[in-house]
Amino acid sequence: MNFARLAANKLSIVLLAGFISFVGVGCANQQQKDKDDENVVARARAHTDLGAVYYQQKQLEIALEEFTVATQIDSNFALAYNGLGLVHAALGQDDIADANFRKSIQLEPNNSESHNNYGSFLCARNHIDESIKEFLAAVRNPLYSTPALAYTNAGICSARKKDTVSAEAYFQKALQIDPLLNAAAYQLAALQFKRKNAAAAKTTLQNVMLGQPGPEMLWLAIQIEREVGGKDAEASYALQLRRQYPDSEQAKLLQSGN
Repeated sequence: MNFARLAANKLSIVLLAGFISFVGVGCANQQQKDKDDENVVARARAHTDLGAVYYQQKQLEIALEEFTVATQIDSNFALAYNGLGLVHAALGQDDIADANFRKSIQLEPNNSESHNNYGSFLCARNHIDESIKEFLAAVRNPLYSTPALAYTNAGICSARKKDTVSAEAYFQKALQIDPLLNAAAYQLAALQFKRKNAAAAKTTLQNVMLGQPGPEMLWLAIQIEREVGGKDAEASYALQLRRQYPDSEQAKLLQSGN
């Protein structure tokens, strides 16, 4: 028997076993790290979700705290900075809001919610061209669940700078995606009515009027029907306005005969 070869084989087996054991430990460590990372993200997301709820309830102080905690847990969690941007914007702290929106987009360039919210922030401050770029960045993401809203926002901002051609095009795109989107239908019909195309405005509104239109939309529909001679429809919308929104400005206009 070749004892030297046997000893060498035993040494190889020992070394191989040690290598397998070492790799096993490495995999276990990596798995633990992955779990820790997932836990960090989950905690940051939980605080961000809470912040969003408080923001919607206009409890800005608590929302600010939750979003801040989320960034402390995970400094790379983009949506937390998006939330901070919304809160600081609501508090009138525009420079801080702008920085947080930019941070959110830097961390997650394809996040459509951040682009849309930043666009709304810019539009409200009359940075119209910059805002439209953000809205269009939002809709470029094929996974964005509400592109019609971003197109509607782009239309509203285009109308603000008197670019009615672009505004109508954006509203049309929004309605192609979501034909029952009240905001887009109202804005488009208002533009059409303003340029003396009451028939087109009536067509634009016809789908959304089957739902629960607000006082602004009912008032616009009344004016459109007056223009096209739809007396029955005008009377029906007028009755609806009086019954559902008796204290609205539009009901007062109707009552005064305007």
